[in-house]
Amino acid sequence: MKTWIFAGLCDKSDTMLYISSILAASGQQVLLVDATLRGQYRYSIGMLDQPLPITQFSGFDVATGFGSWADLNIGMMVDQKVELAYDIVILDVELPDFCPISVWKQAARRIWVSDYSRILMHKGRMWLEQLFDQPDFPKDLVFDKLFLQAVDCGVEESYLWEYMNDFPAYWNGNPYVLPWDEGHLALKLENEHKQQLQLKPLSRMYKKELCRCIGEWMGWELKESQRALKRAERRRV
Repeated sequence: MKTWIFAGLCDKSDTMLYISSILAASGQQVLLVDATLRGQYRYSIGMLDQPLPITQFSGFDVATGFGSWADLNIGMMVDQKVELAYDIVILDVELPDFCPISVWKQAARRIWVSDYSRILMHKGRMWLEQLFDQPDFPKDLVFDKLFLQAVDCGVEESYLWEYMNDFPAYWNGNPYVLPWDEGHLALKLENEHKQQLQLKPLSRMYKKELCRCIGEWMGWELKESQRALKRAERRRV
């Protein structure tokens, strides 16, 4: 089982759902874990009235309502979804204490996620300070960078990442950037209210970059992630 940790305080729920759907369409058994501060995935998957700890949505499983990694593992056993049943566990982490240090160390991918807003960059720095201030937290972990809702605003990357460069983590190369336009917001809202997951209306550039991210994280050729995207697009909503 691989674990991917997507950490950061920006709303990344739509991106995590897209990634999970594409991986599931490739044949991976995927568990997406809601470790956000507000438990926002309940609003996306239609589980407000009758919440279930682990439920299937659009071809993959979503875990909600767990306050820690230990609680999640107990819930998986109660639900008879043993750990080995999943190929990939994707964590959307905003709760700073959700993952024990062992999970951070063993994760196949650690991705720090932010948008371009100054407030979230500043709050993200404080979040990372709390994480790295743990006495036994390793100082040599490799993190990828991912920008969401990216727009052409004339702000240079070196300025955006000055908040992060003082940390002892190793930042893995150039950041991944997912471009944003108002059509993406419209699709996110429509998907939430209809409790569905459509990917086809996403812009061509967004899909291209999303496939590049997934392909590099999985060690795939670009064509393989693109084929998985096409299958996810054809999935009945």
